[in-house]
Amino acid sequence: MHAAGTLGEADYTGAMPRSPAVRRAIALLLWLMLLVSFMVAASRHPGGVVGVLETGLRAIRRSPDAPLLLAGLYLVRPLLLLPVTILTAFCGYLFGPVVGVPVAEAAGVASAAVGYLVVRWWRGTPPAMPARWWQRLRRGTFEAVLVSRLSFLPGDLVNGAAGALALRLGPFLAATALGGLPGTVVGVLAGAGMRGRGFEAALIHIHPAFIAVSLSLAAASLAVAVVLRRRQPQR
Repeated sequence: MHAAGTLGEADYTGAMPRSPAVRRAIALLLWLMLLVSFMVAASRHPGGVVGVLETGLRAIRRSPDAPLLLAGLYLVRPLLLLPVTILTAFCGYLFGPVVGVPVAEAAGVASAAVGYLVVRWWRGTPPAMPARWWQRLRRGTFEAVLVSRLSFLPGDLVNGAAGALALRLGPFLAATALGGLPGTVVGVLAGAGMRGRGFEAALIHIHPAFIAVSLSLAAASLAVAVVLRRRQPQR
């Protein structure tokens, strides 16, 4: 009788999804369900995903808790694949350029961290490559991520690749902040230019002067990266 009970308990616990692979598969399935549900709901809106995002941002603008709600939207952005450019412009629209740039910069880095950590957790094991290559890539995390940001590669692609390769988190965040600054400044300035009017993604206009500022910041970012690289001890 006792043996049967033990066997039953073993069967029950054995059926629990304790395997990391099973947990990752369940997490992937839940995320896909969430993403598909959102996309289907957004397809019913006249403006699609952008229209849904604009409607939500207008509601946030009228709320006394606008900063907290906007921060939450940034954090779930990687899961719903929302366009970060619109959120960046909205920071400029809501806060103005002086406050909007640091707010958008911090929120953008936090959003990138979410994407990185989710993929790193889901990937689980280190990538299948020679250990020497992987260690060299990890040592060069800052440079690799910075070049990717300044090359204007899709941000979510960079976040996911860094998480999948298990690159070092600290240098990833630092390079994301430095490399993302030019685009952040341009987006915030474009959004700030719409203050006093209604916020619409279609009205976001990139002035040529903003591009000049962005290129100057990109050059400065590369210069900072070179200086930091030279100060590092050779390995």
